[in-house]
Amino acid sequence: MKVSLCIITYNHEPYIEACLQGAVDQVLNCDYEIIIGEDLSSDGTLDICKKFAAAYPKIIRLISGPVNVGMTANGLRTFAACSGDYLAICEGDDYWTDPHKLQRQVDFLETHPDYSMVAENGLVLDTTRGIEHPFNNIDERDLEIHHLLAKRQFPTASVLLRRAALDPSLMNYKFSADTFLWCFLAQKGKIRYFPVMSSVYRKGTQGVVLSTDKLEWALLMEKWNNDIAKILPKGFDQQVLKRRNYTEFLKVFHFCANKGEFKKAICSLKKCFHYQPLRTMQAFSKFLFRKLTPASK
Repeated sequence: MKVSLCIITYNHEPYIEACLQGAVDQVLNCDYEIIIGEDLSSDGTLDICKKFAAAYPKIIRLISGPVNVGMTANGLRTFAACSGDYLAICEGDDYWTDPHKLQRQVDFLETHPDYSMVAENGLVLDTTRGIEHPFNNIDERDLEIHHLLAKRQFPTASVLLRRAALDPSLMNYKFSADTFLWCFLAQKGKIRYFPVMSSVYRKGTQGVVLSTDKLEWALLMEKWNNDIAKILPKGFDQQVLKRRNYTEFLKVFHFCANKGEFKKAICSLKKCFHYQPLRTMQAFSKFLFRKLTPASK
């Protein structure tokens, strides 16, 4: 098998049809499979997945049930079921818009054996504000670990990775966090980014992120960052990860404090202080000043 399309979905009924249609519409001159990991959704997602699996029995394999296993376990089992030389990942509320996306990326990796991964640009569809914009505005270039940790460079659906660059040790980590996977692959080969628009990333849908408590999500991201720290090359500046954790918990602090969820706010503030003591004191002072200063008329 040359290419595996890894689709991970849970409660994506309004979006999963577009996702699966974008997958079956891919034009490839090689064998490929579509592996759908459906985590026993409570809406109609599973029924739509079954419909596509019945319509395309030669290329679609559906993994689902008998119980909900959670985001991480569903991602891992779906990933492990893929047998292709190259792997593409698309979450159920995102979708591919360019039918030649995968073939273009296969051609690149086939002719550039020193690359472990290729990624492209995508369109962000912000459903909360009703706007859309490119995921980024960077030019074609190779990406290194410090780029990947500074901010998100590309949508997950834009990626094609080389399966041979993966390692069995990955299964020891809860690497449903995509940044962990990109950082791992960056040490196995080069990563090329192209400014081609080939997918849509939906922002603001009621997926796993929005349906998870904000403090709980920050704690999960902290764990993922700690896993990233374990695989970074010797001598890499670990302060980068501390700043990532600080930034995430600071956002939670402001959100919870403004909503009156003071127990969670204090917990978040303690986490901030653990990672960046001075910056935390400065940020907390500014927060108090704004709260105690009467609004100007």
